[in-house]
Amino acid sequence: MPLTLADCIARDGGNASLRGLRERFAPGAPDTLYFDANSIGPMPADAPARMQAVLQQGWAEARRRGWNELDWLEQPAKLGAAIAPVIGAQAEDVRVADSTSINQYKLLRFALALQAPRRVIVVQRDVFPSNRYAAEGIAQAGGAELRFLDDIAALPAALAPGDVAVVALSHVDYRDSTRLDMASANAQVRAAGALSLWDLSHSAGAVAIALRGTDSDLAVGCGYKYLCGGPGAPAFLYVHPRHAEGAWPAVCGWMGHADTFAFEPDYRPAPGPDRFLVGTPPVLAQAAFAAAAAVWREVDPQALDAQHRSLGDTLIQLLDEQCAGFGIELASPREHARRGGHVALRFAHAAPLAQALVHHGVVVSARKPEALRFAPHPLTATHEQLWTAVARLRDLLQREAWRDPRYQQASV
Repeated sequence: MPLTLADCIARDGGNASLRGLRERFAPGAPDTLYFDANSIGPMPADAPARMQAVLQQGWAEARRRGWNELDWLEQPAKLGAAIAPVIGAQAEDVRVADSTSINQYKLLRFALALQAPRRVIVVQRDVFPSNRYAAEGIAQAGGAELRFLDDIAALPAALAPGDVAVVALSHVDYRDSTRLDMASANAQVRAAGALSLWDLSHSAGAVAIALRGTDSDLAVGCGYKYLCGGPGAPAFLYVHPRHAEGAWPAVCGWMGHADTFAFEPDYRPAPGPDRFLVGTPPVLAQAAFAAAAAVWREVDPQALDAQHRSLGDTLIQLLDEQCAGFGIELASPREHARRGGHVALRFAHAAPLAQALVHHGVVVSARKPEALRFAPHPLTATHEQLWTAVARLRDLLQREAWRDPRYQQASV
């Protein structure tokens, strides 16, 4: 039987362990449905108050003393500990700092140092551009050789020569949401004597991840998507403890020194992942992230994954039932275990259709060449909202509203 609105409302009554967390987030604009968690997650309701406290108590009043009286320097470790269960890591394995791209560069260089004299980086050819750019920059400087991977099925062949230092993979494709089998890939990489480096930007905070459980070596991820750290939030990095002290970091800064305020003339790397800290932390950005971290400390990762599965499966069923015959195709895998944080559709005019949806109160995103992405956040989106969003989508498709010149302008 086709899904009804009543069915969707009934599904919102499940997953009791997450009930109440939706109220911990700001609702957004009236009559607007947000399905762009893969671009920027919802704002925790107390984020402004936390930032205001830093501005008043920290900056206006304490000033320099804020570094001693408040916990600004401890935040990279505290925030890392808060999100560690969400990515299947231990608290001591994760630090929040810098950006995803910078962390990608740092850990690629670190992996090369650990694996010398091996110097080949295997990187996906069609991956989020910054990941490839970081590897290309290292190769351009003479620090590595690149070997491109066109399909995960070709990973054994890429590893076969025995010269690979590190394999850099995106857990979830940012366009079609295909999720790789982390355990399988790690086993192949490990058997070849190489290290794995995962980008979790489109999976952390949405689907189940088991970095320790799958014996991953290294990982990075974005703080402002599903993790809700705020616009431009610091990213995170993960280092398995067996590697944490195996080499110097690629970028040596005073915050990564073994004794930060000793101001010694020579660098000594801090123990464990603290060595990957570099410069003064962004205190205001950390305050916003801390609002999200307070929520993540209460989230059961398995309940989160189950809720995300229910939302994704419901969305796909509604699209099948209500939008067939309008030129839209499912681009993401149907199976939840093979799908990441968002559901991607293939449509020849995805970009203007996305703009039309935004204009009609359904915030989604598009990516070239023709991907339309719905990314419900498992802590805030509802099945009822999905019903409304698909009804609006169907109306726009019926009217071919995407042809309107207003929607032809490029958008982020």
